[in-house]
Amino acid sequence: MFWSKDDIVERLSKIPRTLEDISIDIFEGVPPANDLVYKTDLSKEHCIDATSGCRNPQTNISVEQVSIEQELMYPYMDGSASGEFAIPSEQYRFMLPHEILDYNIRKEYRIIQPEELKTKFPIAYNQLMEAKQNSETGKQNLDSADCYRLEDESFLQYIKTPKIIVTSNYRLRASYDVEGKHVFSEGIGVVLGDPTLYHYITAVLNSSIARALPEIWNRENMQSKNQLNSRMLKRFPIEFPKKQITETLISTICRYLIYLNRQKQTARDYSIPGYQKLIDFYRRIADLLILDTYITNDLDPKFLEILAENITASGEEFEYSDDINLLIGLQEIKKNILESASFRECRFNSEFTNILATLKNNGAW
Repeated sequence: MFWSKDDIVERLSKIPRTLEDISIDIFEGVPPANDLVYKTDLSKEHCIDATSGCRNPQTNISVEQVSIEQELMYPYMDGSASGEFAIPSEQYRFMLPHEILDYNIRKEYRIIQPEELKTKFPIAYNQLMEAKQNSETGKQNLDSADCYRLEDESFLQYIKTPKIIVTSNYRLRASYDVEGKHVFSEGIGVVLGDPTLYHYITAVLNSSIARALPEIWNRENMQSKNQLNSRMLKRFPIEFPKKQITETLISTICRYLIYLNRQKQTARDYSIPGYQKLIDFYRRIADLLILDTYITNDLDPKFLEILAENITASGEEFEYSDDINLLIGLQEIKKNILESASFRECRFNSEFTNILATLKNNGAW
């Protein structure tokens, strides 16, 4: 069978299970523009004391070195610094004058009132006061918490809850926020019902399958709207492998890619050769497994056996280690796979090869 782009989109659109079905919530991040809400730039001063600037470009705020109380500061990312598999290095922190009240998956929270803020967090209070005085309103004091309340605070329900953060910059990029501490804008948060699925779903959202989401959305809604939003992402089709070993392989490769993407700067600093090729190798292996799961379910068993023999997890949360020896280990795994005698005997059937060709011709491979 010849698989055209429309055939692939049609096949994916018929998958009944969606991301919404396996999620507790899928939600928008912090609104992209809020008066008197601060992000702190860590790019110049790699310490707690850093330049503070208001997110609203219309507000004129003097640039100075401040040390806002860290209890109110959270790592921040937006669409311009979106990550793939791993959260990108922190350049900004974001001030939230709120208190998180419990440790449940869905949190209770409250905004800190001005008088309490002034007493407990005087530096944050002074920064908000300065911004208020320099705003267009010209008021001299903080009358109430409404002066610095976010337009939409619903994302605060999932602060410190593990989640996937999905952004769209020409294509979907998904990163796993294992501690759930990041504030994000221009993106979508995904809290899954089953926490064991985070690595698998992160890999799927970064795969070539994800390129079809706008096509599925446009076809079903009879409109051309490619701007990612929570409603669109809820429609993402979810398929699970028929063999547990395939799901385990995809999840483990996702962990490899979290580690490799976290270590990109180290690789640049030490001029490690072939680093991007190593990332591309594991991405393509994961993509092959995901494409087979979603469309053909007919990969050569020898191929799966070779992968299962070599791709294993070396320890709990190894992906968050800074041990450079892990990089050497991942290079060795790649070498062992490619040099396996059985690997040269593996074959993809003509149908699967045709699908790969169609995806490549449409910029998805």
